[in-house]
Amino acid sequence: MTSKESQELKGVAILLMLFLHLFNHEQEVNHCSNYFFINGIPLAHLITRMANPVPFFVMLSGYGLYATFKKGDNNRWSRLFKLLSHYWIILIVFVTIGHFIRPSNYPGTWVNILENLTGFYTTYNGEHWFLFPYLLLAITSPWLFRLCDKTNVTFILAGSYILYLGTCFLISRYGEIYFYTNMWVYHPILYGSLLFDFFLGAMAYKQGWLKNRISSHLPTKWSWLLLINLCVLRCFFTTGAFHNLYVFVFIMLWLQIPRPQWAIHLLVHLGKHSMNMWLIHSFFCYYLFHDWIYGFKYPLLIYLTLIIVSYLSSLIINILYFFITFFFPSQRHK
Repeated sequence: MTSKESQELKGVAILLMLFLHLFNHEQEVNHCSNYFFINGIPLAHLITRMANPVPFFVMLSGYGLYATFKKGDNNRWSRLFKLLSHYWIILIVFVTIGHFIRPSNYPGTWVNILENLTGFYTTYNGEHWFLFPYLLLAITSPWLFRLCDKTNVTFILAGSYILYLGTCFLISRYGEIYFYTNMWVYHPILYGSLLFDFFLGAMAYKQGWLKNRISSHLPTKWSWLLLINLCVLRCFFTTGAFHNLYVFVFIMLWLQIPRPQWAIHLLVHLGKHSMNMWLIHSFFCYYLFHDWIYGFKYPLLIYLTLIIVSYLSSLIINILYFFITFFFPSQRHK
């Protein structure tokens, strides 16, 4: 998998994330104008079951970070600083807006401000929960990759998968009553739950699983058929035990199918904005402009609106980031 293909898949992942967060709650979908149902379930809600964006991002991160690790990674801290810089700019912009729309929630106490700035407890935007455990993964990645190099691939994947199942069980059983309000315990559990996806991405690079294409042995129409059937099956087979395996097979099949160049360019471009769009979109659809977004009534219009406003906001954030780093060029990530 090339870096361009990785960006393309990030574009796919961010589109899935936006769709998931719009229509995964039935009460929201029921207020939309739905015309397509399967077994009484709105089609928009059903499609969200095939959207598992976090494993996409974690696997792609594991793949990319392991590649840079093997080549000698000299920019790890500058990449993390760039991520945090974008995150802080987004918080400043949207918390300022939030102060005028919902002054009781934004900015809150100094403790709230500090917790959100560090990503430790993301009360401003719950969909930022992924930031802190991802930072932990990125910071500890050199030690994790050395473990990958010293450990049998079957052992490390089997062990991390068992850990994934155990952490998912704990979160599903005790999340509401304990973990969601005890972040010192919750973050290590989240970190453990992401290790399998991270190791799977790293091992995919190490073993060449995404380099050795099967397209020469599998006709194009079968690649398309397998991918479509995989997505349909995922819509009706929803157990969380196979979230990550589904995503890995999706990635493998996606890389086999011929994609039109315009679609590749579009997805690559969105992939470059995926980090910003992840951090921005739920301010629009949940916290600040919920009624305006869902006021478009029709799922497709709602979805397109969220994509457009999240993308345009990302452009503004990048402009702000450019001007800030213009005065501090040593901090600009190359």
